[in-house]
Amino acid sequence: MGDTYITLSQEEQDKITIDFYRGQERDAFCHRLNLQRYTAMLNSGISGDWRQRVLALKTETEKRLAEVVSIMDATKPQLPSQEVINKYMSEAG
Repeated sequence: MGDTYITLSQEEQDKITIDFYRGQERDAFCHRLNLQRYTAMLNSGISGDWRQRVLALKTETEKRLAEVVSIMDATKPQLPSQEVINKYMSEAG
């Protein structure tokens, strides 16, 4: 990253980056769950205004998922080594 911090250690920076990435993974997971639900709802034969609303939710969720995946892809090079990730995750529980 090239930035120098006075009070933020490298370990803290690593934890923040890992937590951020983990949050994005959670977001992507939830979006994928919602897409499964919306698809199931649409396949169940709903109609009228509710069908239109679910279609709109599905479309918006697909767009949001694409954004989250893009952010995750851009964040991957910023992540610390897998060893550091594994150590932090084992400590975080």
